[in-house]
Amino acid sequence: MVDEDETAAPEETVVLDMLAALAAPETDVVETPEAFLSGVAAALKASDDVDADLAAILTNHLLTVTPHDNVIANAKAAILTLAAERAAPAGEQADG
Repeated sequence: MVDEDETAAPEETVVLDMLAALAAPETDVVETPEAFLSGVAAALKASDDVDADLAAILTNHLLTVTPHDNVIANAKAAILTLAAERAAPAGEQADG
């Protein structure tokens, strides 16, 4: 019989790895919010299973200690801009 871990999708594997790291025993390490958010941002950027452009948006807009007053609207606008860029044709094709 195949173990569930062997058939997990790459996204599930990343989540399982993050959960395992969080569950690992630590020795009274006090982490500041800035250090925590920086670590999350670095992990997102380093992962091959995470969209780099989306990770940058999350890092710049949401994973900050003192977010801008319009953080959600700004992040949404950045995501919509990224989606529009990706949906646009790569270049006009000549008829023929």
